[in-house]
Parts: sequence; C-alpha cells; structure tokens
Amino acid sequence: MDYNPYPPYGTPMQPAPVSHKGDGMATASMALGIISLVSLLFLQIWIPFILGGVSIILAILSRGNLKKLFSKAKAGIICSSIALGLDVCFCIFSFWLVLVLPNQSPPFRKELNTLFEQQYGVSYDEFMDEINNILEGEPIDEDILEKLGY
Repeated sequence: MDYNPYPPYGTPMQPAPVSHKGDGMATASMALGIISLVSLLFLQIWIPFILGGVSIILAILSRGNLKKLFSKAKAGIICSSIALGLDVCFCIFSFWLVLVLPNQSPPFRKELNTLFEQQYGVSYDEFMDEINNILEGEPIDEDILEKLGY
C-alpha cells in the first residue's frame, strides 16, 4: 500500500489557528509581572512599581473587544498585583524601621548616631530634629546643611 501524507485532492484544508490581536500584550503582561515579582528578591524597590503598572495596563489593553481576559493576562495582573502589594509593604516597613525602631532600642540608636556621624558629619538625632523643624515650618539650619554638603 502506498502511504501519502497529504490529504486527497479536493479535501478541505484545516484552518490555521486564529491568533487574537491581544495575545502578544497578554504574554508581555505575564512576563513583566513575573519580572516584577523576581525583582523583589533583589530588593529593587522601583522595578515592581514601574513594571507592575505597565503589566496591569497591558493586561487590560490585551482584552480589546473580548468579554474575557486571556489566562496570560490574568496571570500578569495577579503577579503584578502581588509584587505591587509586597513592594508597598516593604516601603512601609522601611519607613517604620527608620522612624520608630531607633526610639525603641537604645543600642540601635547609638549605633545609628555613630554611623550618621561617620557618613554625614551629623548625628541621626540632629538630622531627625531638623526634619521635624522643617515639617513644622521653621527655617532650615544652615549649619546642618553645610555638614551634609549642601
């Protein structure tokens, strides 16, 4: 028997798979969402904000006129949302660590004052007092600005 891999003459061809216009954007959204999640491991604060936002926008735009999102776009939104949420939590924790923790641990505050004096020529306490003065509307102390190099 003779084997012919092609369909017989006159047989209709199978239609090519239809690729939707937003599939590329959905894939890009998923890739950016994963990259923004991975960048948190390297403690890069700005990358998840930028890539996460772009990823969510691409996922929404990939829908086009369709009623449902592609599964890749959903994955992009989920990854980006998690990355953005964790990044915001990380920023809040960092501010808490700098502003609250020195008041609760005297040895840490002493070490922080020493590090600030070595690095900037001003202690942490003087620096925070100046920030509080600025927030209260008092004029900036020129002495501290000179020590900081401004």
